[in-house]
Amino acid sequence: MGEVAGLSADDLPAELRSSLDVPSAARVYDWFLGGAHNWRVDREFGQRVVELLPEVKAYCRENRRFLNRAVRHALDRGVRQFVDIGSGLPTAGNVHEVVDEQRPDLRATVAYVDHEPVAHSFCDLLLQREGTAGRHRALRADLLDDPDGLWQRLLELGAVDPDEPVCLLIVSVLHFAKDHDEPHAAVAALRERLPAGSLLALSHWTTSDVDEAGAEVNRRLVEYYERTSNPGQLRSREEIRAFFGDFALEEPGLVYTPSWRPDGTEEFADDPARSRILAAVGRKDR
Repeated sequence: MGEVAGLSADDLPAELRSSLDVPSAARVYDWFLGGAHNWRVDREFGQRVVELLPEVKAYCRENRRFLNRAVRHALDRGVRQFVDIGSGLPTAGNVHEVVDEQRPDLRATVAYVDHEPVAHSFCDLLLQREGTAGRHRALRADLLDDPDGLWQRLLELGAVDPDEPVCLLIVSVLHFAKDHDEPHAAVAALRERLPAGSLLALSHWTTSDVDEAGAEVNRRLVEYYERTSNPGQLRSREEIRAFFGDFALEEPGLVYTPSWRPDGTEEFADDPARSRILAAVGRKDR
């Protein structure tokens, strides 16, 4: 299996070792971003995806930049509670790092939520080294299995004050949920519980705006991920917009990641649709 971040697979608890037999979307994403929290099985799978989609690493970088801009936008609106669902493996520009660099005066809280044992464990280790007790937490939970229970655990841990606005981040996660997992219902359950003034930042790989060749690549990509621990489903612009329910979309609406409040660091500024991932930030007014 190889090593990751200086650890061999034999150094890990049995529960974690058992998750290393097949590629993990979180660990493959970490490899796309140049991270160190991945095993050979993930790198070999990631290389196959690169052969299918040579620009996939750039897509992931654009997605990460959207996450960071969305966090800064929430801070500018005075939001100081962040819940990052499907947070994945720690990598550059983690939410708590962006928050503490941008607005250290807010002493904002950040809760990382992921259902994969390796992702949760490494996030927990990161926060033990860099986090602040009482402000930064890592929680192992699955949005799709029990959104109500997830929200209740956040309340019980003191990770969320239900009377203050929350920035809920579900970034590059829901294309790993099939319709039979009822992702729209799960997101709706959390939207309903968010207090007024809260924000939902979400991105999702789309099937819209592609030609026949692009549609075939999308089909093959979904087929590839059937062999991982995170099979998924791509969705149209309309299906992605539905995740926001009646939330008002902050300007510029649902757009490709490079077009959401660009700051000059974009790699696809000349052709945003090449990034393949749509993103938006919705606002709960009441």
